[in-house]
Amino acid sequence: MKASVASLYQAVELHQEIPPLLLGERCNPNGSKAFREALLAEDWDACLKLALDQEARGAQVLDLCVAYAGRDEVADMVQLTTLFAGSCKAPLMFDSTSPDTLEQVLPLYPGRAIINSINLEDGGANLDRICRLAKKYGAAVVALTINLEGMALTCEKKVAVAKQIYDLAVNKHGLRPQDLLFDLLTFTVGSGDESMRSAAIETLAAIRRVKEELPGVGFTLGVSNISFGLRPAARKVLNSVFLHEAVEAGLNTAIVDAAKVLPYAAISEEDRKICLDLLYNRDPEALMIFIDHFEQAVDNDDADDSDSLRMEELLHQKLLKGDKDGLEDLLSGLRGRWQPLDIINNLLVPAMREVGDLFGRGELLLPFVLQSAEVMKQSVALLEPYMEKLADEGRTSILLATVAGDVHDIGKNLVDIILTNNGYKVHNIGIKVPAEEIIAKARELQVDVIGLSGLLVKSALLMKENLAQFQGVALQQPILLGGAALTRKFVAQDCVPNYQQPVVYCADAFAGLKAMRDFEAGKLVATDWSDNAVVSNRPGPPTDVLDRSFIPPAVPFTGRRTVTDVDPEILFKYLNEAALFRGRWGYRRGKMAKEEYEKLNEQTVLPLFHRLKEQALNEGWLQPKVAYGYFDCSSAGNDLLIHSGEGDKLFSFPRQEHAPGLCIADYFRTREEGGDVAGFFVVTIGAALAEKTRELYETDSYHDYLMLHGLGVELTDALAEYWHEQMRVEMGIQQGASDMAAYVAQGYQGSRFGFGYPSCPDLGAHLPLFELLRPEEIGVSLTESFEMVPEMTTSAIVAHHPQAKYFAV
Repeated sequence: MKASVASLYQAVELHQEIPPLLLGERCNPNGSKAFREALLAEDWDACLKLALDQEARGAQVLDLCVAYAGRDEVADMVQLTTLFAGSCKAPLMFDSTSPDTLEQVLPLYPGRAIINSINLEDGGANLDRICRLAKKYGAAVVALTINLEGMALTCEKKVAVAKQIYDLAVNKHGLRPQDLLFDLLTFTVGSGDESMRSAAIETLAAIRRVKEELPGVGFTLGVSNISFGLRPAARKVLNSVFLHEAVEAGLNTAIVDAAKVLPYAAISEEDRKICLDLLYNRDPEALMIFIDHFEQAVDNDDADDSDSLRMEELLHQKLLKGDKDGLEDLLSGLRGRWQPLDIINNLLVPAMREVGDLFGRGELLLPFVLQSAEVMKQSVALLEPYMEKLADEGRTSILLATVAGDVHDIGKNLVDIILTNNGYKVHNIGIKVPAEEIIAKARELQVDVIGLSGLLVKSALLMKENLAQFQGVALQQPILLGGAALTRKFVAQDCVPNYQQPVVYCADAFAGLKAMRDFEAGKLVATDWSDNAVVSNRPGPPTDVLDRSFIPPAVPFTGRRTVTDVDPEILFKYLNEAALFRGRWGYRRGKMAKEEYEKLNEQTVLPLFHRLKEQALNEGWLQPKVAYGYFDCSSAGNDLLIHSGEGDKLFSFPRQEHAPGLCIADYFRTREEGGDVAGFFVVTIGAALAEKTRELYETDSYHDYLMLHGLGVELTDALAEYWHEQMRVEMGIQQGASDMAAYVAQGYQGSRFGFGYPSCPDLGAHLPLFELLRPEEIGVSLTESFEMVPEMTTSAIVAHHPQAKYFAV
């Protein structure tokens, strides 16, 4: 059984798949001035805020210590345990060596806590009492390698004390090895004390030894101890490098301020080398080299150094890093020097534009751009109360809309986020917006530019029609067009001629930002197409390419069925993680070194994925359901006639105008050839996850909005992949697979073609599909333009033909 700790709201495994588990250290009066002041003032709400802030910054367990001279430790611990238990999702670690205190708080805590700590300083008397309490209340225990002789300094002594504690805790008191977290202690390498030069080496060696000799136990460290005495900015780098080395050695939890740990990939090779030389005592001058190297380093979180860096530059750096911590205090200080509107126009907007430039050069990934946008948004919100009005005069404005019949808004909303936080006035008027409303709003709001978005092929065609309507009423605004189905060629050849003002193709949100800047500079021009390549056409069905001798498979039934008990967890086995991480989330390698990209995945992407997966499963965001069926059919040219008990249904499919002239109907036999069988499905993950993404967007949580929306879209496709496999298994043309890797490895016969996508772009096909499958029974409906609701729903026709493959018309 895996060792876990738990709060009232969630369980957390001590031995994380991707270590370390981060134990927040700031709720301690001996290490945090803010917590000490709140505790002494008995400002319990301020104490709670510090705990919640740590959660928000990545702490997975909260270390709670209230022992301070002149205070009643029992009363304070009881007070804060009760408060934290009801408000904090992260489990608690009770940082007390007092059995009396622990005896009072453990029964109050509605979860499974960690006790910090036990040792042999008194020969074991306290250890015995605390281990009995841990056994009674099911707590995990931190064990420090301290005995009657004091703190163990060498690897040999650390290992010897660990074995003594293990014998008492496990063999005498019955604790499980996996519930023991050994703190093998580390001491500063920054003091200049010759006896401490090898402190890091001894600790890392001890972790490896204890891990080998006491299987199953865990480890923790007060990581920041390694750097006591050094400058704060330098400490952050050294702590982060030491943490990386400790995890490599076997450390699985760490007592840290999560906000003050740098991703290893973000530390330069030079900084790493200088830190490693000091940690491993590779040079007699390593400490002086380290101090000289970091002499000018400045940490935004360091109050001692902040005066040496102008507040303007601090704000600039916070925005570039997506760091909201301390933002209110910083802006308060800046208001003493600048008018609020000048802070926005002269400090925030230029910084946000730099973010866009970094993204354009491939030096910043989209998730980090959104974190910067959150800082921008929060800054403006904090400044607004001090302005009579956030002046719109002089700000370039744009109207954004998803075209009629299209319910997809992720692309449009990303454009909104990027443009708003680059200082533009954005009027986002929503989804499914008809041309008449766009015209009326553009005139009412007197916008400078109009931006149209749409995901599907039909949306692209509708944009072309909209432009003709705009021309007919003599609109004068340039038009920016974006969406997955658009191409530069389509915009240039089919859209630009329909409108007298510039029509510009925008491949992504940052292309939209560039277009807005070009507009302001008077350089915006219509998209053109200079590729004059000739495409050879080959009309008619490719009868010479497709095998017509195939035999239709036996199907388990004809007609329709619904499935409402799909296990949500199975979707993750069919999830295309590469498409999610690189495509939907934007964590692409770009200009990163391979090692840096691997670290990004290990330290940022995978933990984020596992967090969202856990939330989606635990909080009921996924309700996968399926409506599907098999029907006798026959093809005739571009048409497929479906024979059902409720009357025949006709599906007409487009044919490629170029070679090889494919059409979906070609994959099915004609009536003369004996007829065939076709499968159809509609799958949905429900509305709950989409509702959660809407909440995130409306609360300006841009990063999590993009991440969760992307996950939902890919899980919808995973459900489609899973159900496509189930149908192939039922037809006897596919063996079942245990996961995505096995599924891909064996390959499969046939293909699925989604309605509204390039092989069959006409969403009107949803009308006969709904008549066949009746997906209303699983909560799916159609809009007036034949799009399915909830958004995270997809449909397909399943072809079993051995040569069936995905293609575009």
